[in-house]
Amino acid sequence: MKRYIYTGAVISMSALLAACGGNSEETGGSNSDDVVELSFWASANPDRDDFKLTMDRVEQFNEEHDDIQLNIETTPHADYRTRLNTQAAGGQLPDIFQVWPGTELQPLVDGGAVGSINNILDNWTDNGLLNEDAIADFSFDGETYAIPSVQNPTSFVYYNVDMLNDLGYEEFPQTYDEFKELIEDLKAEDTTPIALGNSASWVLQSVYISTIADRFTGNDFIAQVLEGERAFTDDDFVEALGVIDELVDIGAFNEDLNTIDDNQMIEYFLQERSAMVIDGNWGAISILTNKPDDMNVGIAPFPLGDTGTISTVYGNAWSLNADLEGEKREAGETFLKWMFNEDFYQELIGVNRVVAADVEMPSDADLEPLFLDMLELSQQAPPAPVYDAVLPQAVNNVLQNELQAITIGRSTPEEAAQNIQNAVNTQ
Repeated sequence: MKRYIYTGAVISMSALLAACGGNSEETGGSNSDDVVELSFWASANPDRDDFKLTMDRVEQFNEEHDDIQLNIETTPHADYRTRLNTQAAGGQLPDIFQVWPGTELQPLVDGGAVGSINNILDNWTDNGLLNEDAIADFSFDGETYAIPSVQNPTSFVYYNVDMLNDLGYEEFPQTYDEFKELIEDLKAEDTTPIALGNSASWVLQSVYISTIADRFTGNDFIAQVLEGERAFTDDDFVEALGVIDELVDIGAFNEDLNTIDDNQMIEYFLQERSAMVIDGNWGAISILTNKPDDMNVGIAPFPLGDTGTISTVYGNAWSLNADLEGEKREAGETFLKWMFNEDFYQELIGVNRVVAADVEMPSDADLEPLFLDMLELSQQAPPAPVYDAVLPQAVNNVLQNELQAITIGRSTPEEAAQNIQNAVNTQ
Protein backbone atom coordinates (compact mmCIF):
# COMPACT_ATOMS: atom_id res chain seq x y z
CA MET A 1 0.00 0.00 0.00
CA LYS A 2 2.36 2.70 -1.29
CA ARG A 3 0.01 5.59 -1.93
CA TYR A 4 -3.30 6.65 -0.53
CA ILE A 5 -5.74 9.46 -1.03
CA TYR A 6 -9.12 9.93 0.55
CA THR A 7 -12.29 11.61 -0.53
CA GLY A 8 -14.91 12.80 1.53
CA ALA A 9 -15.17 17.13 8.34
CA VAL A 10 -16.40 17.68 14.69
CA ILE A 11 -17.47 19.30 17.51
CA SER A 12 -19.73 22.23 16.72
CA MET A 13 -19.06 26.00 17.26
CA SER A 14 -21.84 28.38 18.17
CA ALA A 15 -22.98 30.81 15.49
CA LEU A 16 -20.69 33.81 15.10
CA LEU A 17 -21.87 37.37 14.99
CA ALA A 18 -22.13 38.74 11.48
CA ALA A 19 -19.45 41.36 12.00
CA CYS A 20 -16.69 38.94 13.00
CA GLY A 21 -13.92 40.53 10.99
CA GLY A 22 -11.69 43.26 12.29
CA ASN A 23 -8.11 43.93 13.17
CA SER A 24 -5.95 40.98 14.14
CA GLU A 25 -4.97 40.57 17.77
CA GLU A 26 -1.84 42.45 18.78
CA THR A 27 0.73 40.38 20.63
CA GLY A 28 3.41 42.98 21.29
CA GLY A 29 5.90 44.95 19.27
CA SER A 30 8.63 43.48 17.10
CA ASN A 31 12.00 42.81 18.64
CA SER A 32 13.58 44.22 15.53
CA ASP A 33 12.47 46.30 12.58
CA ASP A 34 13.55 43.36 10.40
CA VAL A 35 11.32 40.80 12.13
CA VAL A 36 7.66 40.33 11.23
CA GLU A 37 5.68 39.05 14.20
CA LEU A 38 2.50 37.03 13.75
CA SER A 39 0.15 35.72 16.42
CA PHE A 40 -0.62 32.00 16.00
CA TRP A 41 -3.41 30.01 17.67
CA ALA A 42 -3.89 26.26 17.90
CA SER A 43 -6.25 23.90 19.68
CA ALA A 44 -4.18 21.90 22.14
CA ASN A 45 -4.17 18.12 22.60
CA PRO A 46 -0.85 17.82 24.45
CA ASP A 47 -1.10 14.07 25.02
CA ARG A 48 -1.34 13.31 21.31
CA ASP A 49 1.68 12.76 19.12
CA ASP A 50 0.17 14.58 16.13
CA PHE A 51 -0.27 17.75 18.18
CA LYS A 52 3.30 17.51 19.47
CA LEU A 53 4.53 17.07 15.90
CA THR A 54 2.58 20.10 14.71
CA MET A 55 3.94 22.32 17.48
CA ASP A 56 7.48 21.07 16.83
CA ARG A 57 7.06 22.07 13.20
CA VAL A 58 5.91 25.55 14.16
CA GLU A 59 8.91 25.97 16.43
CA GLN A 60 11.14 24.74 13.61
CA PHE A 61 9.69 27.40 11.34
CA ASN A 62 10.67 30.06 13.85
CA GLU A 63 14.19 28.68 14.06
CA GLU A 64 14.62 28.64 10.29
CA HIS A 65 13.14 32.09 9.61
CA ASP A 66 15.05 34.89 11.28
CA ASP A 67 12.78 37.47 9.67
CA ILE A 68 9.48 35.96 10.91
CA GLN A 69 8.40 35.22 14.48
CA LEU A 70 5.24 33.24 15.25
CA ASN A 71 3.98 34.03 18.74
CA ILE A 72 2.31 30.75 19.65
CA GLU A 73 -0.74 30.44 21.87
CA THR A 74 -2.49 27.14 22.49
CA THR A 75 -5.87 26.67 24.11
CA PRO A 76 -7.21 23.37 25.47
CA HIS A 77 -9.24 21.60 22.82
CA ALA A 78 -12.47 21.79 24.83
CA ASP A 79 -12.15 25.58 25.16
CA TYR A 80 -10.64 26.58 21.83
CA ARG A 81 -13.85 27.06 19.88
CA THR A 82 -15.36 29.19 22.62
CA ARG A 83 -12.30 31.43 22.59
CA LEU A 84 -12.31 31.60 18.79
CA ASN A 85 -16.01 32.48 18.83
CA THR A 86 -15.53 35.22 21.41
CA GLN A 87 -12.55 36.78 19.65
CA ALA A 88 -14.27 36.62 16.26
CA ALA A 89 -17.35 38.36 17.62
CA GLY A 90 -15.12 41.13 18.96
CA GLY A 91 -13.09 41.45 15.79
CA GLN A 92 -9.91 40.37 17.59
CA LEU A 93 -8.78 37.18 15.90
CA PRO A 94 -5.05 36.42 15.70
CA ASP A 95 -3.06 36.51 12.48
CA ILE A 96 -3.05 32.73 11.92
CA PHE A 97 -5.59 30.45 13.56
CA GLN A 98 -6.91 26.91 13.46
CA VAL A 99 -10.35 26.47 11.91
CA TRP A 100 -12.88 23.74 11.19
CA PRO A 101 -14.56 23.12 7.84
CA GLY A 102 -18.01 23.65 6.39
CA THR A 103 -20.65 25.28 8.53
CA GLU A 104 -18.12 26.14 11.24
CA LEU A 105 -15.89 28.09 8.87
CA GLN A 106 -18.63 29.78 6.89
CA PRO A 107 -19.59 32.35 9.58
CA LEU A 108 -15.97 33.50 9.65
CA VAL A 109 -16.01 33.81 5.87
CA ASP A 110 -19.36 35.63 5.82
CA GLY A 111 -18.11 38.00 8.50
CA GLY A 112 -14.97 38.84 6.58
CA ALA A 113 -12.68 37.45 9.26
CA VAL A 114 -10.62 35.06 7.12
CA GLY A 115 -8.66 35.83 4.01
CA SER A 116 -8.78 33.93 0.73
CA ILE A 117 -5.60 32.05 -0.13
CA ASN A 118 -6.43 31.50 -3.80
CA ASN A 119 -3.30 33.42 -4.81
CA ILE A 120 -1.09 30.65 -3.34
CA LEU A 121 -3.40 27.65 -3.77
CA ASP A 122 -1.45 26.32 -6.74
CA ASN A 123 1.38 25.56 -4.29
CA TRP A 124 -0.67 22.46 -3.34
CA THR A 125 -2.93 21.80 -6.31
CA ASP A 126 -0.55 22.07 -9.26
CA ASN A 127 1.66 19.26 -7.92
CA GLY A 128 -1.30 17.09 -6.87
CA LEU A 129 -0.51 17.28 -3.16
CA LEU A 130 -4.11 18.33 -2.43
CA ASN A 131 -7.10 17.71 -4.66
CA GLU A 132 -10.49 19.40 -4.89
CA ASP A 133 -12.03 17.09 -2.29
CA ALA A 134 -9.45 18.07 0.31
CA ILE A 135 -10.20 21.79 0.01
CA ALA A 136 -13.92 21.62 -0.84
CA ASP A 137 -15.17 22.14 2.73
CA PHE A 138 -12.81 25.10 3.16
CA SER A 139 -13.98 26.82 -0.03
CA PHE A 140 -16.93 29.14 -0.65
CA ASP A 141 -17.95 30.84 -3.90
CA GLY A 142 -14.74 29.79 -5.60
CA GLU A 143 -12.43 31.06 -2.84
CA THR A 144 -10.41 28.80 -0.51
CA TYR A 145 -9.74 29.93 3.06
CA ALA A 146 -7.69 27.21 4.77
CA ILE A 147 -5.25 24.35 4.21
CA PRO A 148 -6.06 21.05 5.96
CA SER A 149 -3.48 18.63 7.27
CA VAL A 150 -5.49 15.50 8.09
CA GLN A 151 -8.62 13.66 7.22
CA ASN A 152 -10.93 12.32 9.90
CA PRO A 153 -13.03 9.25 9.22
CA THR A 154 -15.35 9.56 12.20
CA SER A 155 -16.85 6.09 12.63
CA PHE A 156 -15.04 2.82 13.30
CA VAL A 157 -15.81 -0.07 15.63
CA TYR A 158 -12.77 -0.89 17.76
CA TYR A 159 -13.10 -4.28 19.40
CA ASN A 160 -11.24 -6.55 21.79
CA VAL A 161 -10.23 -9.47 19.61
CA ASP A 162 -9.61 -11.87 22.48
CA MET A 163 -12.94 -11.13 24.15
CA LEU A 164 -14.76 -11.88 20.90
CA ASN A 165 -12.67 -15.00 20.31
CA ASP A 166 -13.63 -16.28 23.75
CA LEU A 167 -17.26 -16.10 22.62
CA GLY A 168 -16.50 -18.05 19.46
CA TYR A 169 -16.27 -15.09 17.06
CA GLU A 170 -13.34 -15.63 14.72
CA GLU A 171 -14.19 -12.48 12.77
CA PHE A 172 -16.22 -9.37 13.40
CA PRO A 173 -19.92 -9.60 12.49
CA GLN A 174 -20.67 -8.72 8.89
CA THR A 175 -24.37 -7.88 9.24
CA TYR A 176 -26.44 -5.83 11.65
CA ASP A 177 -28.34 -8.91 12.82
CA GLU A 178 -25.07 -10.68 13.61
CA PHE A 179 -23.90 -7.54 15.40
CA LYS A 180 -26.98 -7.62 17.61
CA GLU A 181 -26.33 -11.31 18.34
CA LEU A 182 -22.82 -10.36 19.50
CA ILE A 183 -24.31 -7.74 21.80
CA GLU A 184 -26.62 -10.34 23.36
CA ASP A 185 -23.74 -12.82 23.76
CA LEU A 186 -21.64 -10.20 25.55
CA LYS A 187 -24.50 -9.26 27.85
CA ALA A 188 -24.91 -12.93 28.75
CA GLU A 189 -21.32 -12.80 30.02
CA ASP A 190 -22.08 -9.65 32.06
CA THR A 191 -19.85 -7.61 29.75
CA THR A 192 -20.85 -4.17 28.51
CA PRO A 193 -20.95 -4.53 24.72
CA ILE A 194 -20.13 -0.93 23.66
CA ALA A 195 -18.55 1.88 25.67
CA LEU A 196 -20.22 5.21 24.88
CA GLY A 197 -19.40 8.65 26.29
CA ASN A 198 -21.92 11.19 25.05
CA SER A 199 -21.84 13.79 27.81
CA ALA A 200 -20.89 16.47 25.26
CA SER A 201 -23.62 15.13 22.91
CA TRP A 202 -21.53 15.28 19.72
CA VAL A 203 -20.48 11.61 19.73
CA LEU A 204 -23.87 10.18 18.79
CA GLN A 205 -24.09 12.78 16.04
CA SER A 206 -20.59 12.68 14.53
CA VAL A 207 -19.56 9.09 15.23
CA TYR A 208 -22.89 7.28 15.08
CA ILE A 209 -25.73 8.90 13.17
CA SER A 210 -23.61 10.52 10.44
CA THR A 211 -22.63 7.05 9.25
CA ILE A 212 -25.73 5.12 10.26
CA ALA A 213 -28.17 7.54 8.61
CA ASP A 214 -26.13 7.62 5.42
CA ARG A 215 -26.58 3.86 5.06
CA PHE A 216 -30.36 4.52 4.89
CA THR A 217 -30.61 7.91 3.15
CA GLY A 218 -27.59 8.18 0.84
CA ASN A 219 -25.00 10.97 0.51
CA ASP A 220 -27.29 13.65 -0.87
CA PHE A 221 -29.83 13.60 1.94
CA ILE A 222 -28.69 16.67 3.91
CA ALA A 223 -28.37 18.82 0.80
CA GLN A 224 -31.84 17.74 -0.28
CA VAL A 225 -33.28 18.51 3.16
CA LEU A 226 -31.79 21.99 3.14
CA GLU A 227 -33.22 22.56 -0.36
CA GLY A 228 -36.66 21.48 0.81
CA GLU A 229 -36.71 18.40 -1.41
CA ARG A 230 -36.62 15.95 1.49
CA ALA A 231 -37.24 16.04 5.23
CA PHE A 232 -35.89 14.55 8.44
CA THR A 233 -39.34 13.08 8.93
CA ASP A 234 -38.84 10.83 5.89
CA ASP A 235 -39.10 7.15 6.75
CA ASP A 236 -35.47 6.32 5.98
CA PHE A 237 -34.07 8.88 8.42
CA VAL A 238 -36.58 7.85 11.09
CA GLU A 239 -35.33 4.26 10.59
CA ALA A 240 -31.78 5.48 11.17
CA LEU A 241 -32.80 7.09 14.46
CA GLY A 242 -34.47 3.80 15.27
CA VAL A 243 -31.07 2.10 15.24
CA ILE A 244 -29.92 4.31 18.11
CA ASP A 245 -33.18 3.64 19.92
CA GLU A 246 -32.82 -0.10 19.42
CA LEU A 247 -29.21 -0.22 20.62
CA VAL A 248 -30.25 1.54 23.81
CA ASP A 249 -33.23 -0.77 24.27
CA ILE A 250 -31.18 -3.96 23.92
CA GLY A 251 -28.60 -2.73 26.44
CA ALA A 252 -25.70 -2.20 24.06
CA PHE A 253 -24.21 0.68 26.08
CA ASN A 254 -22.97 1.45 29.56
CA GLU A 255 -25.67 3.01 31.75
CA ASP A 256 -23.64 6.18 32.36
CA LEU A 257 -23.35 6.93 28.64
CA ASN A 258 -24.54 10.54 29.07
CA THR A 259 -22.31 11.38 32.03
CA ILE A 260 -18.91 10.26 30.70
CA ASP A 261 -17.10 11.83 27.77
CA ASP A 262 -15.34 10.45 24.70
CA ASN A 263 -11.98 10.16 26.48
CA GLN A 264 -13.54 8.21 29.32
CA MET A 265 -15.26 5.83 26.92
CA ILE A 266 -11.84 4.94 25.48
CA GLU A 267 -10.56 4.33 29.01
CA TYR A 268 -13.62 2.16 29.67
CA PHE A 269 -12.72 0.06 26.64
CA LEU A 270 -9.01 -0.15 27.47
CA GLN A 271 -9.86 -1.32 30.98
CA GLU A 272 -11.76 -4.21 29.31
CA ARG A 273 -15.00 -3.05 30.90
CA SER A 274 -16.49 -3.23 27.41
CA ALA A 275 -15.72 -5.32 24.37
CA MET A 276 -16.15 -2.51 21.86
CA VAL A 277 -15.98 1.25 21.46
CA ILE A 278 -17.11 3.19 18.41
CA ASP A 279 -15.04 6.27 17.63
CA GLY A 280 -13.28 8.18 14.87
CA ASN A 281 -9.73 7.72 13.61
CA TRP A 282 -8.51 9.83 16.53
CA GLY A 283 -9.67 6.98 18.76
CA ALA A 284 -6.99 4.78 17.22
CA ILE A 285 -4.32 7.23 18.37
CA SER A 286 -5.59 7.13 21.95
CA ILE A 287 -5.90 3.35 21.89
CA LEU A 288 -2.42 2.80 20.46
CA THR A 289 -0.91 5.26 22.95
CA ASN A 290 -2.57 3.86 26.06
CA LYS A 291 -3.49 0.21 25.54
CA PRO A 292 -1.73 -2.57 27.46
CA ASP A 293 0.96 -4.30 25.41
CA ASP A 294 -0.93 -7.59 25.45
CA MET A 295 -4.27 -6.12 24.36
CA ASN A 296 -5.28 -7.21 20.86
CA VAL A 297 -7.51 -4.58 19.22
CA GLY A 298 -9.31 -5.01 15.91
CA ILE A 299 -11.14 -2.47 13.78
CA ALA A 300 -14.22 -2.76 11.58
CA PRO A 301 -16.86 -0.58 9.92
CA PHE A 302 -20.27 -0.41 11.53
CA PRO A 303 -22.06 -3.48 10.08
CA LEU A 304 -25.23 -2.05 8.56
CA GLY A 305 -26.62 -1.86 5.03
CA ASP A 306 -24.93 -2.47 1.71
CA THR A 307 -22.97 0.73 0.96
CA GLY A 308 -20.32 0.50 3.68
CA THR A 309 -19.94 4.29 3.82
CA ILE A 310 -17.98 5.96 6.63
CA SER A 311 -18.60 9.57 7.63
CA THR A 312 -15.46 11.54 6.85
CA VAL A 313 -14.16 15.10 7.13
CA TYR A 314 -10.93 17.02 6.54
CA GLY A 315 -9.48 18.94 9.45
CA ASN A 316 -6.61 20.44 11.46
CA ALA A 317 -6.61 23.40 9.11
CA TRP A 318 -5.26 26.94 9.50
CA SER A 319 -6.47 30.24 8.08
CA LEU A 320 -5.02 33.73 7.70
CA ASN A 321 -6.71 36.79 9.16
CA ALA A 322 -8.43 38.81 6.44
CA ASP A 323 -6.78 41.98 7.71
CA LEU A 324 -3.23 40.81 7.03
CA GLU A 325 -1.53 43.08 4.50
CA GLY A 326 1.90 43.74 3.10
CA GLU A 327 4.80 42.03 4.81
CA LYS A 328 2.53 40.40 7.40
CA ARG A 329 0.37 38.80 4.71
CA GLU A 330 3.52 37.69 2.87
CA ALA A 331 4.90 36.19 6.08
CA GLY A 332 1.63 34.32 6.70
CA GLU A 333 1.70 32.88 3.20
CA THR A 334 5.33 31.88 3.69
CA PHE A 335 4.35 29.93 6.79
CA LEU A 336 1.47 28.08 5.11
CA LYS A 337 3.63 27.05 2.16
CA TRP A 338 6.46 25.94 4.44
CA MET A 339 4.24 24.11 6.94
CA PHE A 340 1.97 22.10 4.71
CA ASN A 341 4.48 20.29 2.56
CA GLU A 342 5.08 16.66 1.66
CA ASP A 343 7.47 16.09 4.57
CA PHE A 344 4.89 17.24 7.12
CA TYR A 345 2.18 15.02 5.68
CA GLN A 346 4.51 12.03 5.75
CA GLU A 347 5.49 12.78 9.35
CA LEU A 348 1.80 12.82 10.26
CA ILE A 349 1.42 9.36 8.76
CA GLY A 350 4.28 8.29 11.01
CA VAL A 351 2.22 9.25 14.08
CA ASN A 352 -0.83 7.34 12.84
CA ARG A 353 -2.83 10.12 11.21
CA VAL A 354 -4.84 9.84 8.01
CA VAL A 355 -3.59 12.80 6.01
CA ALA A 356 -5.34 15.14 3.61
CA ALA A 357 -2.62 14.88 0.96
CA ASP A 358 -1.64 12.37 -1.70
CA VAL A 359 1.86 11.38 -0.57
CA GLU A 360 4.08 8.35 -0.55
CA MET A 361 3.94 6.12 2.50
CA PRO A 362 7.16 6.90 4.40
CA SER A 363 9.52 3.98 3.93
CA ASP A 364 10.97 4.23 7.45
CA ALA A 365 7.65 4.49 9.26
CA ASP A 366 7.02 1.79 11.87
CA LEU A 367 3.24 1.79 11.58
CA GLU A 368 0.96 -0.15 13.87
CA PRO A 369 -1.22 -2.89 12.30
CA LEU A 370 -4.32 -1.19 13.74
CA PHE A 371 -3.45 2.01 11.89
CA LEU A 372 -2.75 0.16 8.65
CA ASP A 373 -6.09 -1.63 8.94
CA MET A 374 -7.77 1.74 9.45
CA LEU A 375 -6.09 3.09 6.31
CA GLU A 376 -7.30 0.12 4.32
CA LEU A 377 -10.87 0.53 5.56
CA SER A 378 -10.74 4.23 4.75
CA GLN A 379 -9.59 3.48 1.23
CA GLN A 380 -12.33 0.96 0.65
CA ALA A 381 -15.24 2.88 2.19
CA PRO A 382 -17.10 5.56 0.22
CA PRO A 383 -17.23 8.77 2.29
CA ALA A 384 -20.36 10.11 3.92
CA PRO A 385 -20.88 13.68 5.20
CA VAL A 386 -20.38 14.42 8.86
CA TYR A 387 -23.57 16.11 10.02
CA ASP A 388 -22.03 18.91 12.07
CA ALA A 389 -19.95 19.95 9.06
CA VAL A 390 -22.92 20.39 6.76
CA LEU A 391 -25.91 21.25 8.96
CA PRO A 392 -26.68 24.77 10.16
CA GLN A 393 -25.54 25.12 13.75
CA ALA A 394 -29.03 25.52 15.17
CA VAL A 395 -30.26 22.38 13.41
CA ASN A 396 -27.25 20.37 14.53
CA ASN A 397 -27.83 21.44 18.13
CA VAL A 398 -31.38 20.11 17.98
CA LEU A 399 -30.17 16.88 16.34
CA GLN A 400 -27.65 16.30 19.13
CA ASN A 401 -30.18 17.07 21.83
CA GLU A 402 -32.73 14.73 20.28
CA LEU A 403 -30.24 11.89 20.00
CA GLN A 404 -29.46 12.30 23.66
CA ALA A 405 -33.20 12.44 24.44
CA ILE A 406 -33.71 9.12 22.65
CA THR A 407 -31.12 7.48 24.92
CA ILE A 408 -33.04 8.46 28.06
CA GLY A 409 -36.51 7.73 26.73
CA ARG A 410 -37.62 11.34 26.45
CA SER A 411 -38.08 11.20 22.70
CA THR A 412 -39.03 8.58 20.14
CA PRO A 413 -37.40 8.41 16.69
CA GLU A 414 -40.56 9.89 15.18
CA GLU A 415 -40.72 12.74 17.71
CA ALA A 416 -37.00 13.43 17.35
CA ALA A 417 -37.28 13.55 13.55
CA GLN A 418 -40.14 16.04 13.75
CA ASN A 419 -38.25 18.27 16.17
CA ILE A 420 -35.17 18.26 13.94
CA GLN A 421 -37.27 19.11 10.91
CA ASN A 422 -38.96 21.91 12.84
CA ALA A 423 -35.50 23.42 13.36
CA VAL A 424 -34.90 23.24 9.60
CA ASN A 425 -38.23 24.92 8.88
CA THR A 426 -37.35 27.89 11.06
CA GLN A 427 -34.05 28.59 9.28
